[in-house]
Amino acid sequence: MNEKIRTIADCCLAGDRIGREQIDILLAEARRDFFDLLYWANKIREKFFGNKIKICSIVPGRLGGCDQDCKFCAQSARYETGYRQAQVLSDEQILKAAEQAESNGVANFAIVYSGRMVGERELSRLQGLIKQIKQRFGLKVCASLGVITSRQARQLVDSGLTRYNHNLETSEKHFGNIVTTHKYADRVRTIQTAKDAGLQVCAGGIFGIGETDDDRVQMALELRRLGVETVPMNFLHPIPGTPLGDAKTLQPREILSIIAIYRFILPQTNLKIAGGRVLNLRDPQSWMFYAGANGILSGNYLTTTGRAVKEDMQMLTDLGLQPDSD
Repeated sequence: MNEKIRTIADCCLAGDRIGREQIDILLAEARRDFFDLLYWANKIREKFFGNKIKICSIVPGRLGGCDQDCKFCAQSARYETGYRQAQVLSDEQILKAAEQAESNGVANFAIVYSGRMVGERELSRLQGLIKQIKQRFGLKVCASLGVITSRQARQLVDSGLTRYNHNLETSEKHFGNIVTTHKYADRVRTIQTAKDAGLQVCAGGIFGIGETDDDRVQMALELRRLGVETVPMNFLHPIPGTPLGDAKTLQPREILSIIAIYRFILPQTNLKIAGGRVLNLRDPQSWMFYAGANGILSGNYLTTTGRAVKEDMQMLTDLGLQPDSD
């Protein structure tokens, strides 16, 4: 048993925050004792979340046609990916997706919009849809609508929105290498606006976009500082036509190490494994829970195919885990 990893794990299990020196030790020891790292990450997950796994499904309320230049994203109108024109789903399509989520036993449902922000008319429509989804299906509703003002955030709270998603994507240092059409500070400000309005926040990022270990740690520390409740962890699924279309995907062991390190840094935060998990993790996919994850995005993603909710539910059953209805 690696005593350095165990000692740091004991701090996490006691509810203490670890510092940068301890994180650097974990990064070094992870390369020598990968299975010890996962063992203790799993112990931390069990301590704070038991055997419950949060499941979320999403629907693209507006797909494509985005004027931003995130280098990993197929939805940018700047790239030749087939999503240059925005497609907006109807009320009926969004409600149908919510009904399907409820019938699959999914407790959390997110409406995701491409683009920097939504207009007032579209926001008003969404307020009505959020109310209907909660009343008809009893789902907790999350939205990802880009930049929002304080007034818009309060309107979303009044409509019954539970959580707002706005990812940092990477560290502040690396952000300008990936996005140039807006600033890292814009994302931090939006997260703070949502929190100030009383919304829970779902904010994470994407790995495999040329970031370093330090970038990964810096993002985790910033998410900890911001006090977000849920951290979605995406792993690059290279899309032809984007600037990162030829990037190599991360190896499963590296991904599992990233998840485990995040569990140590964020012991009581929901870690949700989202985009790219099927492509990148392959056969060891179920190990993400042993690495410390306590949530998954299930079903299809925005521009890539995910895994059927039925298959994910069976995976949880086989592992002795349970969907979290909270």
